[in-house]
Amino acid sequence: GSNSLSNLSIIFKNFILIANISIILPLMDLNTILLFLASSVVLTISPGPDILFVISTTISQGLRSGIKVSLGLCSGLIAHTFLVVFGLATLIATFPFIIRAIELVGASYLIFLAIRLFLTLKENSNINSKKEAKKQFFITGLIMNLSNPKVSLFFLSFFPGFLFSSLIPYNIQFLILGIIFITQAVIIFLFVAFLANYLGNYLKAVVANKSWIIVQIIVLIFISAIIIYP
Repeated sequence: GSNSLSNLSIIFKNFILIANISIILPLMDLNTILLFLASSVVLTISPGPDILFVISTTISQGLRSGIKVSLGLCSGLIAHTFLVVFGLATLIATFPFIIRAIELVGASYLIFLAIRLFLTLKENSNINSKKEAKKQFFITGLIMNLSNPKVSLFFLSFFPGFLFSSLIPYNIQFLILGIIFITQAVIIFLFVAFLANYLGNYLKAVVANKSWIIVQIIVLIFISAIIIYP
């Protein structure tokens, strides 16, 4: 009881500290922050399943759906950041079976979506599938990110290389780095969605073709394989 209250008090004080930017800013090494930002941007724009899914969704389902996927993916990053801040990522790393369970559940969901798309392809009911899918794009993006514990482990290994102060508590530094990473990811994913939507106007014939649904199915299976692969 008393330990829990003490921990909550420390967490509260730390959040007050981070909220007061006038106190924390002079303690930060801005060169390290800028290097972290540049590294994060490079990692985010590197071709990967997340970017690929944002592009394919935007082109096939429209800008709004692409934005929902982007926000879902970045919401997952918030959860991973807090896992690192509160040390839960270390717990996950200690018990690998937790990782496999989360990965298998997430991959199974994506495979389920791929199968449903395949059935839609056979039934030739693209319009209905679009109406149903639009409601799920945020959730799909969120599950894609949450079902990949490697993100938390990546943060756990990536963030310590960019600690920017000897005076600010480590968990607060992790939180600040997480906020920076999430912010640039949101901007880049939304930019990619808008760009894909713009280019998609020239690809209407491709999108209208059933072959594009096959591409979406392949993308979902590819992402599932990445999540499952050790």
